[in-house]
Amino acid sequence: MTTPDPAAAAPLALKFAFSLGLLANAGLAILLIAISGFVFGAQEGANGEASAVAGWGSAFSVTVLAPALGLMVWRRGRRQLALAMVWLPPLALLVGGLVVL
Repeated sequence: MTTPDPAAAAPLALKFAFSLGLLANAGLAILLIAISGFVFGAQEGANGEASAVAGWGSAFSVTVLAPALGLMVWRRGRRQLALAMVWLPPLALLVGGLVVL
């Protein structure tokens, strides 16, 4: 039984873009946690409007899960898909901000 050939190493620019995407997601997660008091109405719990709490929860879960799944896809060799998954939440925030303005 032979072992499969290892995947070619990713270019440095792709690794750099992926790392920046991870940092952007971390910043977005910190921002969502920082504004959670305004969304929930208080620091203690989810006392705010149900739609605001559901929106915040889904945004936070996508912000955390997209990079985690992107890392798993990266390890499987689908680097372009992983890069798209990592940059999805920050780009969605930018597009949403432009739409609101």
